[in-house]
Amino acid sequence: MRAPHNPFSGIGPQDDDPVPPVADPATGEIRLLEDRCTTCVLNPAAAAAPLRPGRLQQLIREVQDCGGQIVCHSTLRPVVPEGFPAAMCRGFIDAYGLPLAAQEAIELGVGHIVEVPDPTRIDVRTNEVLQRVPGGDTAKRAQQRG
Repeated sequence: MRAPHNPFSGIGPQDDDPVPPVADPATGEIRLLEDRCTTCVLNPAAAAAPLRPGRLQQLIREVQDCGGQIVCHSTLRPVVPEGFPAAMCRGFIDAYGLPLAAQEAIELGVGHIVEVPDPTRIDVRTNEVLQRVPGGDTAKRAQQRG
């Protein structure tokens, strides 16, 4: 069994594989995707990222057993350019709640949730968040990425 994942850590507890941190210890920000990404593995729609049969249930069980969270694949390289911080998967957090480490950081006053936009929907030239609209078109949202 893996040890709980520290959201402020940059190293995974099991095998020292780099795990991008979803939190910043200097600011206390614990990043959470503001909405499910379009290919969320917890999305029941056909657009969900493909996983081999049984892998999602295995992954969820492993993550819950160690008190961790899933890092959204839309916040990882090579999907996004370097410099975009990783964030917790909105689908996982909505379904299973915040991991214990994040809850404790918030309760102790050393952490707070910051909802971040899906970086795959950001126009890197203008820094504006893109939004999918009905019909499959992409339109710029008035909100700009902070």
